[in-house]
Amino acid sequence: MKAKIFLIGIAVLTISLQKTAAQVKSIKIGNQVWMAQNLNIDIPGSFIYNGNQTIEQSYGRLYTWEAAKNACPASWHLPTDGEWTELVNTVGGEDIAGKQLKPTGGTGFNAPLGGYADGHSFWFINVYGGYWTSSSYDDQHAWYRYFTKKDDSFTKTYFSKNYGFSVRCIKNQNYTAEK
Repeated sequence: MKAKIFLIGIAVLTISLQKTAAQVKSIKIGNQVWMAQNLNIDIPGSFIYNGNQTIEQSYGRLYTWEAAKNACPASWHLPTDGEWTELVNTVGGEDIAGKQLKPTGGTGFNAPLGGYADGHSFWFINVYGGYWTSSSYDDQHAWYRYFTKKDDSFTKTYFSKNYGFSVRCIKNQNYTAEK
């Protein structure tokens, strides 16, 4: 069995988020700097799972795709599908990336299983975690990544832009927005 070595660094950054300041943990994995917690900014198109503020503190908010594209603070952005692919490849590939990126995975990414929402109903907290990309699939759908409690993979697929999934922002670094 070959051992994988991850280049990881953890920092705490203070960033200004609209009218509030927040402590945001970041993690360097490979050549990328990611937020080490789910985004939790109250903007139109974001939802708290079942309105439960305790859940919000641990899991962040769920965002529609349009809201997610505009939710990241200055110098951060919603990752493209290519940036998620780079992260997945850095931690060992799609078949094991889910295991590596969960809170028990050891990379420091600590992605919780935050479920998803349609704005009225909420499903599968602690069972399913979905994360938006900034990459559109078609007019009604966008690419996202997900993992489950029972599986080690981190799967790419598409879903309706109107549903709410978790958001992880990535630090700007030679970033070009996808259209």
